[in-house]
Amino acid sequence: MIKYAISFFAFVLWFLVSPTGVFAQVATLSLDPATGTFNRNCPFSLNINLDTGGAQTDGTDAILFYDSSRLSITTSSITSNTVVYPDFPGNNVDEAAGKITISGLASVATPFTGKGTLATLNFTVKDSAPTGATQITFDFDPNNKAKTTDSNVVQRATIVDILNSVVNGNYTVGTGTCGTTTPSASPIAVVYKPTGSSTTSTPSATIAAPLPTKKTVLPPAGSEQLTFTVAIFGGVLTVLGILGLALL
Repeated sequence: MIKYAISFFAFVLWFLVSPTGVFAQVATLSLDPATGTFNRNCPFSLNINLDTGGAQTDGTDAILFYDSSRLSITTSSITSNTVVYPDFPGNNVDEAAGKITISGLASVATPFTGKGTLATLNFTVKDSAPTGATQITFDFDPNNKAKTTDSNVVQRATIVDILNSVVNGNYTVGTGTCGTTTPSASPIAVVYKPTGSSTTSTPSATIAAPLPTKKTVLPPAGSEQLTFTVAIFGGVLTVLGILGLALL
């Protein structure tokens, strides 16, 4: 019994002091939105979201590939989220290779744990872009954790890469006007006011024709027949009262 107790104690102690723990903590990188239609000569933005899977992290490298014949982006068009990591020393865009590199580092005292937007990519669709499907993908090799040149999420106080999965983006280049979206825009919610005017829940929505005025019809205040009957009954009571006084 003592032997088993010592073995269990050793297991628990190893679990607590092990940098990676018994169950590997996993992180994910994803593009948001992951789908959509973006039209020629129009800007659009994508968020790179990070979920550390509950682990403390010292830094993250997000490396992505895009079609530079369709999309345009510069290093200055990348908005880093300094709430997640205070320092981004490795942001870069290689247009010739269609490659984006974003590198965020935690401070010595404060690792990042949880979910957050690592950075925002502000693209423009080229006016000469071929229409059709295009992708933005993470450079990520799930079978080679020792690889240091692809996307990775580094666990606190270790060199362990805990990035487990990524969500790439699949998009379509269209020819519509800027601001149009696919699928169709959100439905318009109309709220009637007492005056008959209306408001919409989406600032960009327009209403082609004026809405019909909502009329309120009040119910009849009373019945003429009932009023006449009550009046006759009241008169009879008045006459009876007068006769009663006369007989006293």
